[in-house]
Amino acid sequence: MTSIQVRRHDLGQHIAPDILKLWSNDGVADYKRIAELWHLSKADLSKISDVSPASVRFDVNIPRPMAERLHELANIANLVAEFFRGDAHKVGLWFELANPMLGNISPRTMIRAGRYKRLLNFVLEAREAEQAARNAEQMAKSRPENH
Repeated sequence: MTSIQVRRHDLGQHIAPDILKLWSNDGVADYKRIAELWHLSKADLSKISDVSPASVRFDVNIPRPMAERLHELANIANLVAEFFRGDAHKVGLWFELANPMLGNISPRTMIRAGRYKRLLNFVLEAREAEQAARNAEQMAKSRPENH
């Protein structure tokens, strides 16, 4: 029997600030904007949230599974936006372009295939690696030179 190694991330690392302004000031998600950012059709939304296509809507009666999935996608978008310093255009391109580190598929395709958790782990690991590189750079700058 083989064991599957699950990478655990600090809970605080999972939640991004709302860089892309996907929530209103009163904390309500802009579901339509989130779906548009990811270029997800009603058929895509139906599939990834396991609701009937006729149930797909963006108002206060949005199906709970769809709202939850869109919250998750908004969080990933904001995590990626941190890397791109809030540039929504670059975030959108990142979602659309095939990524060699994701098996030459796009993040959007991963979402459409139900691979949310794998994509989130990829983003979190990349975020941690970037932070570690910044920390190492800061430490190197703060060391006195040896002569």
